[in-house]
This record gives sequence, structure tokens and C-alpha cells, in this order.
Amino acid sequence: MGRSTTSKLQRQEERRILEEYHKVVTEEALEPLWESFVAWKEGTLPYDELTERIHLFHKTNQEIYKDFNYTERYLLVLYAKMKLGRLTDQDYTQYGAILDRWKYDEEVD
Repeated sequence: MGRSTTSKLQRQEERRILEEYHKVVTEEALEPLWESFVAWKEGTLPYDELTERIHLFHKTNQEIYKDFNYTERYLLVLYAKMKLGRLTDQDYTQYGAILDRWKYDEEVD
């Protein structure tokens, strides 16, 4: 027998959250690259520095890919909800220890 309607709705919501978070993370990584292209076009950034920044973005994008494809889904959804400010009381009840650790790690950085 298939999953319940609630599970399907929950999966759809998780998918929307992950898509939104992926967009946010990718755009944050792209913004400095965009600024580098503008500076290069204006003549204030040498070509070799631009290509180095392209390379650095590529490495960052590979990390984003790994995070979204190799992290356990429930952890990725939880992290995305935390970063987007969408945590629920149920998230805190179920995953409070994980959330506390992540917040501690962010404060240390």
C-alpha cells in the first residue's frame, strides 16, 4: 500500500523547502562570481584572477552538490528549515540536540 496523503504533502513541502534553500545557497555562491565578472568587464579585475574565481566557484558548487545529494534527507531538510527560519515546535522536540549543536557550531565559527 502507498504512503498516506499526509506523507505526500509532507514530501512536497520538504521538496519546496529544499528547492528554496538550494536557490539561496547557490545564489550566495554566485553573487561574488557575478561581481568578479562585472569587475573584469570594467577592466578592474585581470583575466587570470577572474578564471581563478571561476575555479573557486566551481569547487564551492561541487560542495553544494555533495551536500544536497549525499546528506541524509531529514538532516538536509532540518538544516534548510533552520537556515530559512522555518523550524517548527515539532522540529525542536524531535531534533533539539542536533539543532543545539548546529547553533553552537555557528557561534564558534
